[in-house]
Amino acid sequence: MRYNVVVATHHKTGTVWMDGVFKSIAADLGARFVNLRDEQGRLKDLANSPFVLFCYDSDFGEHASLLDREDVRILHLIRDPRDVVISAMHYHKASRESWLHEPIPGYDNLTYQRALQKAPNRLARYIFEMENSSASTLRDMARWRYGRANCFEARYEDLRQDSALAHWARITAFLGLDVAEQALAHAFLERFPGLLQSLGYETSDAWVHELRRQEEPGVLSGLQQIALDHWDLIAKRARLPSKF
Repeated sequence: MRYNVVVATHHKTGTVWMDGVFKSIAADLGARFVNLRDEQGRLKDLANSPFVLFCYDSDFGEHASLLDREDVRILHLIRDPRDVVISAMHYHKASRESWLHEPIPGYDNLTYQRALQKAPNRLARYIFEMENSSASTLRDMARWRYGRANCFEARYEDLRQDSALAHWARITAFLGLDVAEQALAHAFLERFPGLLQSLGYETSDAWVHELRRQEEPGVLSGLQQIALDHWDLIAKRARLPSKF
């Protein structure tokens, strides 16, 4: 590794996928893999050893100076905000993550998942998602400092369609992996193609087609219009405390 690597993602932008890929790459290259949220106490020890630092919400807070180190290269992964909202809604409606099942004080002990499930239709659930959990995700994507010379800005959609690993070749070269290390990364990706389909909320993309067939008239066009206007909605919500 010519550089230390920082991987920055967002909720529903391939976080589980990137975590698995770079955790394995770090182990095979003898680098330390550190999850920013889980192991903040270890960040002070990153000065003298090769490391892969992973942040699942791209919010580095007081540790943001790490991103400007000369020995660091960054992979930042984003996704179409409309798909983030759709994926998050379907995931939150059925996930077993503990926070989705914890009563929220002041809201009749209603949980996030129950509030989502109680919405009268899918359009209402999408709106609920945009006004709550996904709002912070999209705000984080908007607030990221784009244009860093040491950062490769990648899109989930490009990686998903990268069956020939051409995009991955550019990423691994940018991150400073040599030819042998790039081959190792690609070998891992080739052997786990299903990881992208196993993010925890769907086993395939079939639900998209079901959504198009089953959605009541006008809902999809309504969602599309809301998606076009979502940045105004997010900006307004940024000034208000989130319900959940």
